[in-house]
Amino acid sequence: MRRERIKSIILALMLTALVLTLASCGQAEQAKQAIDTRSIHSIPESYGEKSLSPGTLKTLTYSSRTYDSNNTVATKKATVYLPHGYSADKKYNILYLMHGYGGDENTFLGSETSPRYLKRMLDHMISAGDIDPLIVVTPTLTWGSGDYYSTMDNFQKELTRDLMPAAEGRYSTYAAGTSSGAFVKSRDHRAMAGFSMGGCITWQTLRDNTRYFKYYLPMSCPLYFYSDTESDQTGYMAREIRQGLRSSGYSRDEYFVFAATGSRDYVRKEITYQVGHLKKYTDLFKYTTTDFSSGNLMFYTAKGHHHSFNQSYVYIYNGLIRFFR
Repeated sequence: MRRERIKSIILALMLTALVLTLASCGQAEQAKQAIDTRSIHSIPESYGEKSLSPGTLKTLTYSSRTYDSNNTVATKKATVYLPHGYSADKKYNILYLMHGYGGDENTFLGSETSPRYLKRMLDHMISAGDIDPLIVVTPTLTWGSGDYYSTMDNFQKELTRDLMPAAEGRYSTYAAGTSSGAFVKSRDHRAMAGFSMGGCITWQTLRDNTRYFKYYLPMSCPLYFYSDTESDQTGYMAREIRQGLRSSGYSRDEYFVFAATGSRDYVRKEITYQVGHLKKYTDLFKYTTTDFSSGNLMFYTAKGHHHSFNQSYVYIYNGLIRFFR
């Protein structure tokens, strides 16, 4: 009799665990369905709190160089976010996220011992089913001997020759290896994003490395920003992007851009004009105000937001729910 009772208790516990698991899966799926990507959303307040399913932060060390006339070798560090339950046996989408001027690899995510808001937001987005689990890599810039923009241009070499092989050689993504061909084949699962200076770098990635990235999230900066505004500066920048995309051979349903800025951001006018020029290249861009089911270029201006990476989280949130769901 006692043995039968124990069996009954074990069976009841197993059934309870199964019900809770199914309920949890159902809630995640329900949350995933609840997000209408045709609209811009505010970040839920609870996403700033610690998650019950936290991801982890790691430091990635890799070798690079300045890629200027000096070609100085440099040991670099990047912060890497791994989602809760990360396993080398699974494949993950990946986002490369660049900080603005004066920042570093810890600006967005923080460090292993001192994580920041974005890390908690990612934890909640994944656990709620807002987005599929992903890896996020936040590098920093190696300052060379060139001017401001040529130094940023040189980062494209570091990104594709050093950082991507280091990150995706160590962590499990959709890339079958670290060759150029492997990165091309897995581009559907890779995104580039950046704020301010990082926004410039994101536009540069669209111009120069479309073959490796499908999604782009440039925030609070056009391709270049000059304090002594040139005549038709934004038209020139748009033409550079046009030339790069036409040379890439990809069609407008093979790359997607979610650009964003604030209504009080000092570069709002320039990025708005640049997007306006890009909209005219209808062979390359189809503008949409909803989601990527109806176009490949979106532009969001957040009311009251100024030029601060702390105000870029809502841009990242709305970009990711359109990239990786």
